[in-house]
Amino acid sequence: MKIGKVHNWKKVLTQLLLLALPTFALAAYVLWDVNNYYAILQNNWLKQSVYVGAGMAGALLFYSYRFRFITTAALLFLVYYTGYRFVGQVSVGEFDAFFASVHYLVFVILFSSGWICGYGFSRSRYFTVFWSLFLLAAQIVTTSKTADITANALIGALLPVIAYAAYIIYTAELIRNMTDSQESFGWFIVKRMTGFIVIMTLILLAVFAIFDKDFKAIEKKWANNEGKYDRKKNGGESMTQQNKDGSISNKDKTQLSGSLNKGKRLVFVARLDNYFEDGVTPNPLYFTAFHYTKFDTLTQTFETDSLMPANDLFKPDPSKIPIYFAKTDSTVIRNTNATLHRKVVNAEIYKTLLAPNEYVAPSTAFFCQPLPVENAYREQYKSAYRAKMWVSDLNSAYFIYNPAGNASLESFQETRFNLLREVKDFATVDNKFLKYYTYMPDNAEYRRIGDLAKEITKDAVTPVDKIIAIRDYFLSKDEFGQPLYKYTDNPGVPGIPSANKLNYFLFENRQGYCAYYAGATLFLLRALGIPSRVTAGFLTIDRSSKNPGWYWFYEDQAHAWVQVYFPGYGWIDFDTTVPDQNTHDAPQPDGTPPLNMQQAYLVADGNIVTLDTLRKKATMTVEKLLFHDENYQTEHPGTIDIDASIANVTTDTGAIRFGQLKKGMHITAASFAEALKDDKPLPTEELQDILKRLPKPTPVDEIKVIEPEQPISDASKQKLDDNTSVNWLRVLYISLLVILCLAIIVGSLPWLIWQFLHQRARLTKAPVSKAFYQYRAAMYYLHQLGYARTNLGPGDYAGKIDRQFHTRFYDYSNIYQKLKYSTLPLTAREQAEVAQFYVPFIKTIRKQTPLKTRVARFLDVYQTIHFFTQPK
Repeated sequence: MKIGKVHNWKKVLTQLLLLALPTFALAAYVLWDVNNYYAILQNNWLKQSVYVGAGMAGALLFYSYRFRFITTAALLFLVYYTGYRFVGQVSVGEFDAFFASVHYLVFVILFSSGWICGYGFSRSRYFTVFWSLFLLAAQIVTTSKTADITANALIGALLPVIAYAAYIIYTAELIRNMTDSQESFGWFIVKRMTGFIVIMTLILLAVFAIFDKDFKAIEKKWANNEGKYDRKKNGGESMTQQNKDGSISNKDKTQLSGSLNKGKRLVFVARLDNYFEDGVTPNPLYFTAFHYTKFDTLTQTFETDSLMPANDLFKPDPSKIPIYFAKTDSTVIRNTNATLHRKVVNAEIYKTLLAPNEYVAPSTAFFCQPLPVENAYREQYKSAYRAKMWVSDLNSAYFIYNPAGNASLESFQETRFNLLREVKDFATVDNKFLKYYTYMPDNAEYRRIGDLAKEITKDAVTPVDKIIAIRDYFLSKDEFGQPLYKYTDNPGVPGIPSANKLNYFLFENRQGYCAYYAGATLFLLRALGIPSRVTAGFLTIDRSSKNPGWYWFYEDQAHAWVQVYFPGYGWIDFDTTVPDQNTHDAPQPDGTPPLNMQQAYLVADGNIVTLDTLRKKATMTVEKLLFHDENYQTEHPGTIDIDASIANVTTDTGAIRFGQLKKGMHITAASFAEALKDDKPLPTEELQDILKRLPKPTPVDEIKVIEPEQPISDASKQKLDDNTSVNWLRVLYISLLVILCLAIIVGSLPWLIWQFLHQRARLTKAPVSKAFYQYRAAMYYLHQLGYARTNLGPGDYAGKIDRQFHTRFYDYSNIYQKLKYSTLPLTAREQAEVAQFYVPFIKTIRKQTPLKTRVARFLDVYQTIHFFTQPK
């Protein structure tokens, strides 16, 4: 017996080209992305995509005939099982069998997915709707786990899926409505697809253009996970952020979140030349990255402020400074207004994951000198720099970290507290400065924090005693002898949306991470009129007994604490965060610090003039020169011939080949050559004199390419300076406007469809197409007015309409059925009937239907949906 067909060859070919092919492309992209995260898939995304495509193509061809899904699925399962047994028999060895079975299982899952997809495209009208919703939900989940919550990331991740969903639903319905006698098959498809693409493009561009600012505002509110590196974690805040190149940067803001993500990777290693009075015992210091002096109450975010008074933050870009040359800023020392118990301390920072442009150092840094990394350590350390700081003798990681009952540390702290007790008030502090650093919002929630501050410090007299009282409050115990406050990375969120998280932390759950303790301490102090600010960077933990003065900094040491201003002493670090034993008791770092760095006798900075890549020689201009640590500069650059045959060539991101250098590049060349060791400069010599007596060519050991700084566009500046909070009232208005627009569009959809069909019926010239559109428009108009054809044949339905409205619909219906199912041409009378039927018919129906009824019926979207979902 011959098996009947469900679809003709035109429809099957259209399904393959317009449904299966785009879905195959989407599957290939998804599988490529998934293969990047699951090693067991062995990065065979192309082969896996073919499995999906083969399943879809096979199902579309197979189900174009009248086969039942359940029966064929059972047979397919039997084939799978037979194949599985065969794989088990031919595989040799336990591991071979395992990987073969995994590969076979991947094939089964992907081929079956494609098969089900192909069946849905072929037989199910509603499959594309459920399929699109599934893809959209899956993409939302995937994006939340693997992407940064930014406007660009959200649009980039969701736009392709939304476009695909709209495309696949529209195209599937378009193909379903194709008739076997469809004229100009290719032109039919091209016209509709072109129109759809144009309309969808315009709609999407308009939506994203109109709401771009609101996307960015929502990004600012909800981008809690921009710093995470672990793609398996979702949500939460991070004290650092991962860049596109995989490096780590400190964030210029931190939001109070319901959870904190911490990584365990090594970020940098530092040698700090700071010791106690015995000159042997290391005195660790916290490393500062940013000062947060602004608080956005709407988003509950601590932010930097470039306009803060007496800005003492030094933020150079080490990657833009030639190696061995230094950048200094003495104004930051002046802005500290600190003269008591201060000294200059040196530090060397060796970066592993820390971004090339990042600069961290203890407060207050004023000097940055990039250093080369020796060959033996290049795999571990990407770049390095030397820092100098104007440091307070009163600062110490031992001093600011909560002693948690350690008697020796408490005694150590007390000697420093006694010095600060000399400050009784802030009468001598500039009023503008004091007003800025004691500002806090004036509402009931923050007044409640102020009341708590007064209660905590009621017995304290001096500012430092008030600080100690606040610290002791966080360390106190409840009536059951349990800690009143606890450290946790997951403090939760208040039950009421947009509730004040600091109040929730202080008065309800009393659990949080460093940003909560620092933020709460900030407002407790400001409520008492004590100038303070939140500082972010890295807490320093002295875990090494092998290399005193060396410190290892991991991601989970990114931290926030408070600095308090004391007249004469400047900003002093305080940390009220209760101990986090998971971080403090981390295992000892098992690493070797980069010791015995070579001394550079010559460092030249300039641009490449000539280049011989074969002999590894070059000529460069010299504008700045370091010779035996003497600095020479000139307005009339000289030249130097260099021999780079043994030189290491690097950029900010790693080593490159000498052959990658180009004329005009800005480079710094350093030489450790013994021939220069005893060639000391004379006091009267200038740069040109030094260049004349250097060896020709001069051997160099290090070449660093200085990347040019990219100009910041106005748009980028606006983005960098965009610290405005979310205007939720405006978001509400826009949301209501969007809902209203959608309601209008949906409400007018029946009328718009009618206008489209009505105009096609009136304007189409070809007799066959004209008959089709007239019949379609007449049927839609009657259906929308409430005269559905339910369970009636074409003739019976047309006769019923004629009896009610006194029309000639029955005769026209017979002509249309003849056109549709017969190959006989229309007679002259029938052609005249087609030409004269439509307009009088619509006028007759409209005349006999009240306007009120017509308006009400054309607002009924359900009727429209029912028309397109009823059997053809």
